[in-house]
Amino acid sequence: MSIRTNQNWRGNALPRLQDEGPDVFPGSPLAVIGLWVFALRERFKHNVAYPLPWMWEHELRPDEQEDSHPDGHPRKIHIESAYNTEKPVRNYRPYIVVGKGGGSTTADKVSVNNFVGRNQYTGKKAYHCYATMPMLLECGAESSGASSTIGDTVFDFVLATREIFRTDFGLHEITSPVMSDTIPKEDDKEIWITNVQFQVQYDKRWATEPIAPVLREIGLAIRGRQNVSQTFVDIALRDGDD
Repeated sequence: MSIRTNQNWRGNALPRLQDEGPDVFPGSPLAVIGLWVFALRERFKHNVAYPLPWMWEHELRPDEQEDSHPDGHPRKIHIESAYNTEKPVRNYRPYIVVGKGGGSTTADKVSVNNFVGRNQYTGKKAYHCYATMPMLLECGAESSGASSTIGDTVFDFVLATREIFRTDFGLHEITSPVMSDTIPKEDDKEIWITNVQFQVQYDKRWATEPIAPVLREIGLAIRGRQNVSQTFVDIALRDGDD
């Protein structure tokens, strides 16, 4: 499996795919989700040496000879981010949807107030923490057996590769995966789902600059107005010029 990532100033790969959208910055939850989507697609690509009953391809249109058998014609599987809301894509099955499962991302302190250093000449301050986010890989299929088998394959993949992801892609920690029982989907009883869950912890760093020069510029701009009070009113009402 070959995955390219951008690199940070320390030379370590950050959890973000090369050529990913500019709004998805390295180390963000969307970047981490995108990394797992890419990895799972690679895992489910057709491999003659290690065939699976399912195969990922960009084209989801089923082949006439699909029989979901490793020695025959594997059935196509859809693997996508939970943030893809296109209905035609959502209606396809079997599928693996990668997301956070409604969970929250937290910032875990490694020092007092996350402070790690200060440049005495510029006044810039550096901060660091570890962000922890939940991962939910929902494996859905039309039968309980297929859903369970897909979930088991995903479970083993996460368990077997988490050390590679941790060391090669800037992830600080990946917990052991937990696989749920296979149950009917709440909003569609014709679909069976098996959830694979774990947590990902990754590096977050940022810096601040002294605000005094910025405040001075703001003060000069305000004092340049003829009517300061009216300026504040105009801004509040969005009725003034920029």
